[in-house]
Amino acid sequence: MSILTEKTEYRALMVIAQTLCHFDNLSQLGISAGDAVRIRHAENIIKDVIGNNGYEILYRNKGIGLRKIKEIKS
Repeated sequence: MSILTEKTEYRALMVIAQTLCHFDNLSQLGISAGDAVRIRHAENIIKDVIGNNGYEILYRNKGIGLRKIKEIKS
């Protein structure tokens, strides 16, 4: 079980981001239409969690990384 805090730790976001590699592996497998929709929904939720914590996902040859999104000052 996780420890609930006001802000999600960077390490937790990295673990969550690393699950995205597994979604790419599904592209070569047979999946029903209904399951494909739910899988895409889960992938989008994971991406939203990362983005809502102020990070963007970097896809690299060695795996996935995160980069802090710089705020644009007006």
